[in-house]
This record gives sequence, C-alpha cells and structure tokens, in this order.
Amino acid sequence: MKELNRIRRSSLGGSTSSLTRRSSISQKDIQQLQETLQKQQKVSAQVVLALLLFVPPATFFIFYSISMHTGLFVPTITALFFRFPFVFQCIPPVWDTVAWKFSIVHCAIQLIFYWVLPHDQALVMSSAGDQMREINSFFSCILTCLLYVLGASAGIYRGDLIYIHFNSIILIFAIFAVTIWAALIVSYHFGTGNSVTTISEFWFGIENHPKVLDIDLKSFIRTRFTFVIWPLFIISALYFHKITYGKISTSLICASSVQLLYIFQFHWNEDLYLNSLDSKRCDCGFYRLWADFVLGPIIYTSPITVLAATNRSVGLISNGLFCLAAVVSILFTAKCDRQKYEFRKSKGDLKMGGVDAFFISAKYRTDSGEPNANLLLGSGHWGVCRHPNYTSEAVSFLAFSAFQGFPSTLSHFPALLVTLFLIARAFTDENRCLIKYGQYWAQYCAKVKYRFLPGVF
Repeated sequence: MKELNRIRRSSLGGSTSSLTRRSSISQKDIQQLQETLQKQQKVSAQVVLALLLFVPPATFFIFYSISMHTGLFVPTITALFFRFPFVFQCIPPVWDTVAWKFSIVHCAIQLIFYWVLPHDQALVMSSAGDQMREINSFFSCILTCLLYVLGASAGIYRGDLIYIHFNSIILIFAIFAVTIWAALIVSYHFGTGNSVTTISEFWFGIENHPKVLDIDLKSFIRTRFTFVIWPLFIISALYFHKITYGKISTSLICASSVQLLYIFQFHWNEDLYLNSLDSKRCDCGFYRLWADFVLGPIIYTSPITVLAATNRSVGLISNGLFCLAAVVSILFTAKCDRQKYEFRKSKGDLKMGGVDAFFISAKYRTDSGEPNANLLLGSGHWGVCRHPNYTSEAVSFLAFSAFQGFPSTLSHFPALLVTLFLIARAFTDENRCLIKYGQYWAQYCAKVKYRFLPGVF
C-alpha cells in the first residue's frame, strides 16, 4: 500500500490533468464492454484444436515452399501433389547426422556460455514485485558467431553447413519443442500436481516461467536458440552465396547487415525483452515452444533464404532506401521500449523534452483482490500513438522482406504474417487493458487517440 500511495502522489505531481480528464464513455458503458471482452477473451476448444492441427503442417508447407521453391506457388503445388512422395516432401530428412551433431553441440555451447560467461543484472518490473535477473545473451551470441566463423575458417566444417542442413535442423528443433513440452507435462503431473487437463492449457501452457536446472526455459530458448540460430544462418548463407556465385550480391549484404543489427540490438537490450508483455504474459505451452523453436527461425530467415538461393538484387537506390528504413525503424523500436522502461523504472519521475512526463495512474485489483496501480505513459513517443514500437517493428520486417524484390507471393508471406500478428496483438493488448483498467484506459485513449500512425489510425 505504501508503494501504491507513492504512485498516486507521483501521478498527482506529474500529471494533474490526467486525473480530471474524463472520457465521453460512461462508466456503465465501460463495464458492459469489459464483460463482453472477458467473454471474447476465452478461446473455444474447437478453435484451439483447429490451430493445433493446422499450424505445424502449415509451418512446414511455408518452409518447404520458401527453401525449395523460393516461395513460388505453382512449383510448390506441382511438387507436392504431382510428384512422389507428394506432400511428404514437406518433411525434412530426420536422419541427417550433420544436423543432429550441430543441434546437440549448439545446445551444449549455449548451456556452457550461460553458466560460464559473466552476467549483467537486469531489473524486471512486475506488479507482484520487482526482481533482478542475470543476463548475458549478448556476449553468448557474439562468441557463438565468432566460434562458427573461426571453425569454418580453420576448415573444421564448411561455412555453409547451417544453410545446407537448415531444413533438418528445423525438424530437430521441432522434435526438441515436442520433447520439452512432453517433459513439462509429465513434471507437472508428478511434481507440482498442476496437470494439463484441457486442450487450451496444452496449447497456451499453464506456467509463465518454467525452470530446468534453475534456467528460465522460456527466456533461454528465445535468447539462445531463436535469436542465435538466426545470425548463424545469415553467416552460413553468406558463405553459401559466395561459394555458389563467386561474390555476394548487394541486396544480400544489405539485408544481412540490417538483420544482424536487429539481432544484436535485441541481445544488447535483453532487459527490455524481459520486461516486455511477451515475456511477462505468455505462458510456456506448445504454442510458445513451437513459435520459438520452429516458426520464428523460419519466418526470420526467409528473406535471406531467397536472396542466397537466387542471387537476386534490387537496385542501388532501393537497397539504400530499404537499409535506411530498416535501421531507423530498428533503432526507433529500441528507443520507444527504452523510454517506457526508464519511465516505469523511475515510477513516473522522468522528464521528456524538458518537462514532466504525462501519465495516468490506472488503478486496478490484482488476482488476489489487492488494490494496485500502473502508470500509462502519454508523453514522448508514447504520446503520439499507443503502439509506436509495434509500428516500427512491422516496418523493420517489411524492409527485410523488400530486399528480395518480388520473386513470388509466398516469399513475402512471413513479413505479412509478422505485421498481422503485431496488429492482432495490439488489439488484444488493448482489450486486456480495457478489462483491467476500465475507465482509466478510456481516459488514456482519449489522450493518445491513435493506435499505430498519428493522424491516420
């Protein structure tokens, strides 16, 4: 309660007008909206079952099309339905010994680096209480990439090893995802007693941060697999392209550079990831494991896959414009996230543009019924629109995809999927906020009117 009172005083001092502003929606309307949204938040078992049956095969269909046919629809359909072994071609070779060796060694190296490399301390803020977390994924990623290049330069293995065996590596990662989830289900049943009893719990999970050997499993997979296999693939694709075509195309160099910037800034700002809604709210279920082990790496690497395989390159001016758009959007996303992080870390006692930050102290009750409050920032980049980081994130992935030119429709599907996902997540986040904060969220929306683009939407 002392902390809540301090937040209230901070809100009064830093944003008096926020407490007197009223939205045009009545409290009764807000309550009706909250009740309606609470009902809509529940995903039916039929929908979850459909997702469970559809997502894995669809993932490998897209992967097959992009990796084998650069996303060309007609050749993909022709191969899958008119050539033996038909749709089973989507399944990569599982007995690829090189892929298995790489996957096992990669896992071992990441565990060693996690335990051995020096750690920094990151503050993770939560209504349940702030905590300090140890992080070192930046140095782990850099060292892993350097080791890979060193091994390839020494002739221990081919530099394009990952690119050549990537299909099988992804299948092995899929096996990892299923195995880990099965192990967690068994551990719940015989350990904590919190059994997975419904299809929704199977899909979404029942625990936010499961731990194995005192390692946060969800964070480890995202930072040591998803965001380390990606730069390794880029390096391997550059080797493959150089060996195949004799030189590296301008578009591949540009696309690789901006994607590596995106990856390294993610690791450098690991504290921002740990404080994101994605890390805090998403439970570790089949959906999350599949996304981080399988779907994520496929989507993230698809532009490089096409560029490395086809030797395509857009014009010099286009490359420059796409690079500029990607770099600006990557840095802007990090700046937005850092701005909100520092604001919350200071409990609202932060100046933006030389003046006190505007915010609304949004009161709510925790699951246990205790009163609490969160600060809704309405200044800086967050005073222009409610999801500036989602907008710039979508621009980043659209720029990554643009380096391909237009080889096929499906080649741009991953970037479109990321964009649609961010839009859907923004609406989901806002529904949750309306349910949680009620009238305070309506006041915030009245202050910050636009979701993604100021003056547009």
